[in-house]
Amino acid sequence: MRSRLVLPHSSASAFSITASLGIIYFVWASTYVGIAFMVEEIPPHTGSGFRFVTAGLLISLVILLTKGPKALFVNKRQIRNAMFIGFILIGLATPLIAVAAQYIGSGLIALLVAMTPVFVAILRFIFGDKPSLKTILGVLIGIVGVAVLVRPTADQSWYTLIPIASTVIWAVGSFWAQKIELPKSALTTAAWETMFGGLCAIGVGILRGERTAQFFAPHETQTWIAFVYISVMGAIAYSAYAFLLDNAPISLVATYAFVNPVVAVLLGAFLRSEIITATILFGGSIVVFGIALVVLGEKREKLVNPET
Repeated sequence: MRSRLVLPHSSASAFSITASLGIIYFVWASTYVGIAFMVEEIPPHTGSGFRFVTAGLLISLVILLTKGPKALFVNKRQIRNAMFIGFILIGLATPLIAVAAQYIGSGLIALLVAMTPVFVAILRFIFGDKPSLKTILGVLIGIVGVAVLVRPTADQSWYTLIPIASTVIWAVGSFWAQKIELPKSALTTAAWETMFGGLCAIGVGILRGERTAQFFAPHETQTWIAFVYISVMGAIAYSAYAFLLDNAPISLVATYAFVNPVVAVLLGAFLRSEIITATILFGGSIVVFGIALVVLGEKREKLVNPET
């Protein structure tokens, strides 16, 4: 009898599915902490750009070695569309997480970024899609949770708007990506998005006045460890995610959306001594519950990739 962890058509083992889930649960959550360490010495847009260029090259290498050049160099329209989405997601949205990490805790950022499925659901409603009752309830609960986290009296309330802006931009890009032709392979799409998006992020950094040469200037070992970790492990995590999409039920894969912020909050407290306040516990619990309802109420084709 096949395990419920594995789709009927797949030859993958339950162990490989479980291991891949562990990777996306832990690695994607830990990237928030890694970003916080990276921006201590590396400018946010420059660091994010080099990070994704590195990840894109690694993913491209995996594709070339396992599937050959034809799997990477698909038709021009698909490549062009992937690069455009990469500009929105990687060039514009993701670096804002690094900007926010200069001012607020990585755990709080993870909770706010986790609202991506909620904003995507709102966009679909605006453009005529009829959401399920579970999705509507999840959206409302998620918004209440964010309101608790971004309370007007908080000293850092203005800085919490940065990851929210990042999440809205990411949701717009993800929504748009569902309307255009992209490579059929999630890995091929990721390779083009991350490489081109990373270059765009570096360009935006230059426009913001960041000195690209400062990327090579950090003196602290932990800065380089953090950069290498989020670049390499991020690429591995995305590979695991693509593997799961092909081999595991989407309802199982989508659990990362409400597991990641919880893990990120705990890692932030453990690795960076970030304080878990009553507000984060209360508001974060509401957000995670709302996200869970949205994710469980969604169909496969409407789920979106994680932001980090």
